[in-house]
Amino acid sequence: MQKESHQRHEGTHMPFNRLLKQAKQGDKRAMESILFLFDEEIQHLSSFLRIPREEAVQSLRTELIGLVKNA
Repeated sequence: MQKESHQRHEGTHMPFNRLLKQAKQGDKRAMESILFLFDEEIQHLSSFLRIPREEAVQSLRTELIGLVKNA
């Protein structure tokens, strides 16, 4: 099921390292694709944080963006 979602999102068909490079260079579509790829994990991890779920999701996304930009 994840593969179907993965294939429907534009831009995620390219290798991850290429997405990473483009996102690091400021490509917003590449960054959105990376966030999409990690969304399931972010949703899962957010359930373990003792803050409201939406706040946890946003914090995890912000952290992932920081990691991508500094990769």
